[in-house]
Amino acid sequence: MRFLSSAFDVLGRVHPRRPGSRTLSLFRYTFVSRAWPSWARYLATVLTVCAMLALRLALGDLFQGYPFLFFFLAILASAALFNRGSGILAVLLSAVLAKWFLIPPTGTLNIATTTDVIALSSFIAVGLVSAAVLEALHRVASDLVEANQKLVASESEKDLLLQEASHRFKNELAMLDAMLRLQERDIGDPTASAALRSAAERVHVLGRMHERLQRANQAAVVDMREFINALCEDVRSARIGLRPISLKVSAEDHLLPQERAVPVGLILNELLTNAFKYAFPNDRRGAIKVEFRKESDSYFLAVADDGVGMSSRPAAEQKGSGLGQRLIRSMVGQLDGALTAEPARAGSIVSIRFPA
Repeated sequence: MRFLSSAFDVLGRVHPRRPGSRTLSLFRYTFVSRAWPSWARYLATVLTVCAMLALRLALGDLFQGYPFLFFFLAILASAALFNRGSGILAVLLSAVLAKWFLIPPTGTLNIATTTDVIALSSFIAVGLVSAAVLEALHRVASDLVEANQKLVASESEKDLLLQEASHRFKNELAMLDAMLRLQERDIGDPTASAALRSAAERVHVLGRMHERLQRANQAAVVDMREFINALCEDVRSARIGLRPISLKVSAEDHLLPQERAVPVGLILNELLTNAFKYAFPNDRRGAIKVEFRKESDSYFLAVADDGVGMSSRPAAEQKGSGLGQRLIRSMVGQLDGALTAEPARAGSIVSIRFPA
């Protein structure tokens, strides 16, 4: 049954994103051999049976009393590599050659004893059943391979649809981002301008998330290490400029579902924005560190700075009454997480922890 186990090995090792797997197995070769012309399959069957006969004769008395043993190998090989017809031919030809060369009296097809009649009849019956079973198993395995190929095509189509939808949505978010920033420049009111800028940055976070969207285990997920690094780089470019502030990022590689990655991205954007706006007044030198890691059964996200500390920040920031603070609390609640803001030895650290 080796060809069947090879079939399941192929089915188990074909990656849904790599339908052209290089896995080589006997089962794959059976599709090639079964496509041969009929005369080629039957000729190969005859040669296989004759080769088994020659091997049996060469071994002589070592297998005395086992006239059919090697012929079973020829039957199994012919039925597996070719088809049921080749298996039947192998059975009949093996029976004739076994009687002629190995069952006394040799050199004739006459059967001398009832025991030989029973043995030969049993050999033919078992051989025919084996050929039929192998043919049925091959058809089952062939159906499995066809189903797997359809599944691979379906998975590829889903990936393509996800990429297309993400690309279109990202473009629409980019247009919205650009419109908000254009409107920001045209408004003379500093408060309204800052609000539009914050809205544009939040839209940009959503666009970044869609750039990193992929499929895994039938769900849309985001590679958080790439997402966080890209988001921090955007904030660095937009906020630091010539200011003497460094931004260090340490993010582990984890896949989060889309509905959980969005709150994490928005929270991180708000925390970084607050740190850049309030922790380093008057071009103060400093550093901000972002951490994202998994601890036991939860995820941990932290933004730490060595700035002026929480007590020196604006009242709205301290009390959490600003829009950004309300957004952070809302997103933390959506993650079923916990928010912690505390002073550090130098500056402050804000962290969230939510179930993995």
